[in-house]
This record gives sequence, C-alpha cells and structure tokens, in this order.
Amino acid sequence: MPNYFQPGSLKRSSYVPLNLEDYDISPTNGFLPSEQPVRRLSDPYYEPWEQIMDRFNQYLLAHHIRRLVRKMPVLDTSKLTSQAEYQRAFMVLSFMAHAFVWGRNGAASEPASEFLPASISVPWVATAEYLQLNPVVCCAAVCHWNWQILDPNAEDPMDIDNLGTMYTFSGSMDESWFYLVTTAMEAKSARGLNAILDAIVGVENDNILRVTRALNEIAHSLRDCNRLLERMYERCDPYVFYWKIREFLAGWENMAEAGLPYGVLYEGVDDTDTFSLDNWQSLIRRFRKYAGGSAAQTPLLQAFDIALGIKHYPTGEKGLQSSVDDARRRLQQRGVAEPPTANSYLVRMRDYMPGGHRRFLEDLASICRIREYVLLSCSDSFLQVGSEHDPRVIMRQSYNECVDLMKSFRDKHIMIVTRYILAQAKNGPSVSTPSVAPVSSHIIPRFAHDQAMAHTTTSSHHGGRLGGDSLPADPTMYPQTNAHAAKQTTDIPTAHAAQNRSPPAQSNSKSGRLARKVDDESVVRGTGGTDAIQFLKQVRNETAHTRI
Repeated sequence: MPNYFQPGSLKRSSYVPLNLEDYDISPTNGFLPSEQPVRRLSDPYYEPWEQIMDRFNQYLLAHHIRRLVRKMPVLDTSKLTSQAEYQRAFMVLSFMAHAFVWGRNGAASEPASEFLPASISVPWVATAEYLQLNPVVCCAAVCHWNWQILDPNAEDPMDIDNLGTMYTFSGSMDESWFYLVTTAMEAKSARGLNAILDAIVGVENDNILRVTRALNEIAHSLRDCNRLLERMYERCDPYVFYWKIREFLAGWENMAEAGLPYGVLYEGVDDTDTFSLDNWQSLIRRFRKYAGGSAAQTPLLQAFDIALGIKHYPTGEKGLQSSVDDARRRLQQRGVAEPPTANSYLVRMRDYMPGGHRRFLEDLASICRIREYVLLSCSDSFLQVGSEHDPRVIMRQSYNECVDLMKSFRDKHIMIVTRYILAQAKNGPSVSTPSVAPVSSHIIPRFAHDQAMAHTTTSSHHGGRLGGDSLPADPTMYPQTNAHAAKQTTDIPTAHAAQNRSPPAQSNSKSGRLARKVDDESVVRGTGGTDAIQFLKQVRNETAHTRI
C-alpha cells in the first residue's frame, strides 16, 4: 500500500492504546454492564428500600411515597458489596427521590418538593460519589442499570424485543419502551466502540484499509441506532410520554416554572437541619441544581462525535470548522486541529455519566485523529479526479457515510422531540390538569432571596462529582412568583417544618408543572433544562458540516 499519509503531519504526544475494560466499558455490551443488573441488594439491611420498590408503582399511584420516605431510616452504604450493588442502590434511590420531589402527596394542588429527606439524600449522595456522577436521575439510572433479559437462551439476548425494565414511574409499557430503545442502542453499539479503537490503531500505523474497515463497522452500529430510534413510535405514545412520564425525569435546574426556583435541599448532606433568618444567604447556596435525565448524558453519542471529529459549539455560536478547506488549512499550519470551544452543555452532561465513561471520552479525545487522517490522505485535486476504486476515495466515502448516519440520527431525534414534546405542549392535555401552586416560596422569603443574591458571587458544594455545581440562584432566571413571600418575616426553625407548611393559595394561569400547555411564543424546555429544539438543531447542523 502506498504511503499516502505524510509522516509527521499529525504531531502529537506518544500514543497509548485504550482498553475499554479499563473504563468500565463492556466489549460486548458497550456502556451497559457486562452482566444483567442485580435484581435485589443482598444484605437484608437494605430491605426498607427494597420493600418500597417492591410496590413502587402502587405507592406512587396512591400518593404514599412521601409518607413512606419520611419514615425510612437513614441507611449506610458501607454494606454494599460490589459495583453492581452501588449501581442498583443509585438507581432505586433515584426513582424514590424523583417520586418524592415530583410525585405530589395526594393533593392535586400540592407543589413539587424543594426538600429531600436525609433517608434518601444521604445514601444517594454517597452512592453518587462512589460512582462519580451527580445525585439526580440520569441516563445511567433509568437505561444502563434498569434492564433485564427475558430469555437468556435467545439467539440475541440483548435484542430490544428480549429486554424488559425493572422499574418505571408510570407503570406503563410506554415508559419501559422509552428506556429500552436507549438500552438496546447501547448494547448494539459495542461493535462501534471496538471499531473506534481499531480505527485509531489504523491511523497510528498509516493503514488506510484498516481505517476503512473500522469506519464501516462504526457505520453498522450507527445504522442499528437509527433503526432502533425509529422504533420509538411503536410502543411509546407521545401523549403518555409528555403528560404522564416526562415530569418525573426532570431535574431541579431551570425549573422555576415547575415549582423549583432554587433547586432542592438535600437534608443531612448540606447542613440543612436548622437555619434562621440570619443565614438565608448561606441556605440559598445550599440548594442543589441538577439537570434531569437527557439523551445528552449517554456517552455513546459523544464517543461517536469524538471519533468522527464532529465539533459542537456553545448554543447560538457558529464553529470554526465551516468548510473542508478551512479545516485542512488549520491542519497544515498547526499539524493538528486545535480543539475548539466545546458546547458547555454537552461537556457538563459528562458529570451525569459514571466516572469511567467520562474518563474514556476525555482520553479518547486526546488521541483520536480519524478525521484529520482522512483529510490529510485526500487532497482537493485528488478528490476531483481520483478513481472511485482508490483506497483513499473509499475511506473518504466510508467516513462520510458515518457522518451522514449521525446526521440522520439527529434528524430523527428532532422529529421525536417535535412530536413527543412540542406538539403535546402546544395542544394541551385531553383531560384538564388541576393548577398547582408554582413555587412553595414559604421556604425562602423574598427579602431574604434579594439580600442573598445581592451578596452572592460563586460557590460550590460537594455533589456526586468532586467540586459539584455552582448553586446560587440567578434572580433574573428564577424570578420569585409569589408576592406573599415578600411580607413573610417569621422565623422558621427547621427546613423540615418549613417544607411541611402549606403554600398560600394563588391564582395562576400556568399549572406549575413541567408537563403543561404553553403559548406559541413560549420556550419548551427539555428535562435537561435547555431549549430543546434550538440545541438539537444546532447539533444536527454541526454534524452535517463535518462531511469531507
């Protein structure tokens, strides 16, 4: 094979091959565990959790979750015996926590809870720290660690029609199918992850045929992902998803309209047991704000983006890689493409991935130069006159097919978001939904909020990730919606007592829920807290512009 690739044109540090298993990635199941998730924690000590999960949907339907959670003991996580048990503990605590926050407590007008009891928050944060991700519902909790194989003897045990979920919030087939589409994509894409590493070896050895074969394997995985995403419509009804499921997947960031202007207090973790009017500023900083479950939290798509050199920029900004000529010019001038400013939301979503998966993306980005290799192997003049049978042309075609499949996947994702979220939000529910007090602002008086915001700079607290998120609320982003709070001056002895007080009655045309009808001009946010369509369209367009 002629040496088309110019030695030294990709200047870089010494290459160290990656091993998937070093990052808790399965060579057969990808970002899913190699074995089925455990169905029950082995130590009877954890029966208080397991007994609630045994009848989780019944308790949630009967509005018993908040009462049962308040009665639960605060359990220590030291009796968990394996990574799989930590994953199960995180998963069941995630379901209980979001049921507590969003599940109400019997009264249709009761708001979301700004307060999470220590019986959940303490062990939840502990398991999150062990797994190195944020303590909130995420893709890993509902898709990676929430599946079971129905027939172990099936020809393809990980086929979507042979998988089931362990838990859902709604108890519906629609919610199970929504999770399983992602679960099956993760399993089918193990082939693509192995191919990415093989392509990197091909680049290192200047082996065009090996790179091309690996790109074809990546394309095979991407075709599987596209086919599975198209099946979303089979068993997940848009109406059921938007009005019955989606709210439980939301986090506590950018959720003022849904009743959480400051986020959620984690009792027993952030010194929330007692407070008075003298330390409101400190209290507001203790509220945690996390995004909810989002497709952006799967490491799979980010791994494919990194492998193909698809760059994403801050929402609303245009990237530098606008043309092939510009990209090639930068490569020739600097030897290797300089990493652009990353889309902050996508990078932040890595904090919602297990630590090993996040490190894999970081290490992959440091060594993967597949796109640069294809660019430098194919000059402009050659692409215009070269033979279609030339290995360089075939490699370029294989690369572009992968990019096209990524764009196709994102087109399908936009169509799903349009049908499952935007259309439902514009049309409204078929049955009227009772109004809910939009914010239980009795916890933070208006004057205390204003004082705290006037003196707040930036601060961090310990979350699932080291360093946590910066938590002070932005008063322009999370406006106070209850005028009664400005008149409140009584001292409140405990967060628990404050949380149990009833909010004042209020007339408000908005429902105070994430699932609600919106005006045509209103922004519909995803469960991750973003303007979903604007973000997805930019990501799709950036993908399309990566073709060579």
